[in-house]
Amino acid sequence: MPLYGPRWPLKRGNEDTYELYDDVKHQVSFYLKNLLLTHPGENISDPGYGVGIRQFLFEQNVESVRSLIQSRVSGQISRYLPYLSVEDIQVAADSAEIDENTLKLRITYSIPGNFEQQVFDLNLKQTQEIGFY
Repeated sequence: MPLYGPRWPLKRGNEDTYELYDDVKHQVSFYLKNLLLTHPGENISDPGYGVGIRQFLFEQNVESVRSLIQSRVSGQISRYLPYLSVEDIQVAADSAEIDENTLKLRITYSIPGNFEQQVFDLNLKQTQEIGFY
């Protein structure tokens, strides 16, 4: 069994110091979610890290904004997750949900050497009680 990185949030493991991801798909999903949700400047050791996708929740649903999001996501993935081969990035906001400040992002990617295509979905919605989920 190959070893993968520690599972977040950190928990004590049975066989190792920490629980580990048991497959690469779950670990890559964590890395993608972290990259998308981290705002540039938030990571002290690398201020350029992160897309800051939440900042786009209140932007208009127009082609120029969707293109900007796609460009930022693509640039960040190629810089920080260069082992991923991104095949498609889709940005959508349902017209029925436009007043609810939602954003949907779908990234289709593969890992060289693994011929199975993977899909990562991130759905953001602004809520009144907490903020974001």
